[in-house]
Amino acid sequence: MPPESGVGLTPETAVCRIGGGSIANLRLKPAQEALRPPGFSVLLGGAPGDAAEQMRQAFPDPRKFARLHLLAETVGTATVAAIRAAGFDVLPDPSTKFPNHARIINPGGVAGFSDANLERLARAFTDTPTPGR
Repeated sequence: MPPESGVGLTPETAVCRIGGGSIANLRLKPAQEALRPPGFSVLLGGAPGDAAEQMRQAFPDPRKFARLHLLAETVGTATVAAIRAAGFDVLPDPSTKFPNHARIINPGGVAGFSDANLERLARAFTDTPTPGR
């Protein structure tokens, strides 16, 4: 079932991207391109440290999930308004582990994730270090 429209999100809602808001971390991977609509995962609400801790709690084994724990050492934060101003949108897409999970999408689909568009999106994010335990 596709995620519901993000119309109900307030413009001030915080949007956290584990791994930061660099263009490299915002590019779609093949599995993300196959989603309908295509997009990448974010967590809604809270502070960067909250998002990092939520990820660490969901995947507690730092050896088995070393990549996730390393990514969680930096969190990019933006607002729904800033993401929309960059030409993208935020759709709630809750999961069992992450009821505040959402997806950043582009109305142009996969083509909307061009380098030029990702540059605008990356400027919407502020990266915060969130060192592990």
